[in-house]
Parts: sequence; C-alpha cells; structure tokens
Amino acid sequence: MGLLSILLSGLAVVCAGIGVLTTPIPKIGLIFAFGAPALALGGIMLGGSAMSKAKRAGHTSETGRIGAILNAIAFVPSVVVALTCGVCNAFFSNGDVHVQKNFQFGVHPFGPDGGVLTLPAPQRPRPGEPARPDAPQPSPPSDGPARRDPAAPAAPAPLPPPPLPPGPGK
Repeated sequence: MGLLSILLSGLAVVCAGIGVLTTPIPKIGLIFAFGAPALALGGIMLGGSAMSKAKRAGHTSETGRIGAILNAIAFVPSVVVALTCGVCNAFFSNGDVHVQKNFQFGVHPFGPDGGVLTLPAPQRPRPGEPARPDAPQPSPPSDGPARRDPAAPAAPAPLPPPPLPPGPGK
C-alpha cells in the first residue's frame, strides 16, 4: 500500500499539469483539474493506512510515511489548479460562449450613439445680450475678506480639544 501511495502522488502531480494544459478543452480539463486533488487525498489515506498496518505488524513504516508526505505536498498544487483552472473550465464549458473577431459585452463606453461622453460647453450670454431668466445668476465677486459689523456680537472663542483618555496601566 505504501508504494501505491507514492505512485498516487506522482499521478496527482501529472494530472494537475494536464489539468493546466487542458483548461481550454471543455470537460477534459475539468476531469484532470478536479481529479488531481482527489488522487492526492486518496494517496494520503493509503499512506496513513500503510503506516498503521506496518505499526500493527511491528515493521518500519517508511514507504507509507514517504507516500503520505509526497501526497500532502502534491495536494497543494492540485488544489490550486482545481480552484483556478478547474473552476475556469467549469464556467466556460457550461456556458454558451461564442468566440468571434469583434468581441463585445454589449456595453457602449461612449454612449449608445458612439459619441464622446463629455459635458456640453457652458452657455454664456454674449456681451450686450440679455441673460436668460431661468439661468442661475452668478454671485458678485468679493473684495477680500468679509467685513464684520461692529454692532454684531463677538464670535465665541474656539473650544480646546477634549482631553485624551488615560493610557494603558494608568
């Protein structure tokens, strides 16, 4: 069983590599990408079983331990391939995707008429032309800081900042 566990670790790595290479192929890439972690998990279980049987028989469990370690190492890239390439393949093998030269999502970035999305130029009245009554009237320019009325009450002084809470241990 220990040798079978070692063999499954190598098979899991090979399936993960084939899963990466066959990502664009529907269903086949899916089988290899998701089969790699399953093989690695099976190898971990076989390696553990070989270790327990060898311990019960009083023998050394080196092949089972090596198989379990190799499968644990092979499990990490297998899961990464399954979560990236396998999921990508699953999305694209189940959807109705048509590849064509002018690939568009149906979004018009420049508006439905193909024009540029910019604001129109501001409408300013020409000199000597009366202003439109519905147009907002500009505020008159100020001549520096506002002057304070001497009869008005004085502004209250700003408050000091609140005290900080006590630190740790105080």
